[in-house]
Amino acid sequence: MTGESVARPPAGGAVTGRRGSERGWLGGLGRRRAGIALLLLAVALGAVVGSAWAAWPRHPGDDSAEAGFLRDMSSHHAQAVEMAMTVQRTTTDEDLRLFATDIALTQQAELGTMDGWLEAWGLPATGTEPPMAWMGHPVEGRMPGMASPEQLDQLRTASPAEADVLFLQLMTTHHRAGVEMAAAVLERDPDPLVRRMAERIVANQGVEIATMQGMLAERGQPTTAETGESVPASGHGEHGTIPPSAGAVSGTAAASGTPRP
Repeated sequence: MTGESVARPPAGGAVTGRRGSERGWLGGLGRRRAGIALLLLAVALGAVVGSAWAAWPRHPGDDSAEAGFLRDMSSHHAQAVEMAMTVQRTTTDEDLRLFATDIALTQQAELGTMDGWLEAWGLPATGTEPPMAWMGHPVEGRMPGMASPEQLDQLRTASPAEADVLFLQLMTTHHRAGVEMAAAVLERDPDPLVRRMAERIVANQGVEIATMQGMLAERGQPTTAETGESVPASGHGEHGTIPPSAGAVSGTAAASGTPRP
């Protein structure tokens, strides 16, 4: 074998160099692909976050119609609960007792819900504006439909039969004003939660107005539907004059079958 040339494989260093170059190129490609994937993921996440932010509910502010409505309606409901509980204790009419109890329980539950929304929105229970300022006509003192202190005293001290009539008169006026207030906030395209609450108030109180006027008629007493005004039970009927259309509006809404909360 002497003198014959023997083929030898390429030097190991050359092979290693080529393979190393290939690995480096492949590694760079992998890193570039990973970088592109991360970029696409970031873009996708950004789109999701942006969509979520756009869809995130914007709570009504302190000077919003929703906040004004909740505050005013809470005051309205608090007095309705007081009147209903008064006659619930004094009446001898079992139907009226059940009716007053239902009003008290329903409006107390709604009151708690409205207060809870204000708290969840980071808003105080009372505002700096006068009542009904959000409706464009602020009032000083009692809101329409609210009973006077004298009327509340009379309700507490009257005989059971007299208190029954007075309660039905006062609560009819009270409800009609509440329906007007709820209708006013509905005209302002409110937050969905407030919209549903206002729609329930219009529907439920419309039914209750009709029920109370029937009870008054059974007792031979005038109803606000007949006069178009609040009944001046103790000479304080200047507040809460609500046109008969309020009862018609609420009655129409009630026909939709909106359930009680």
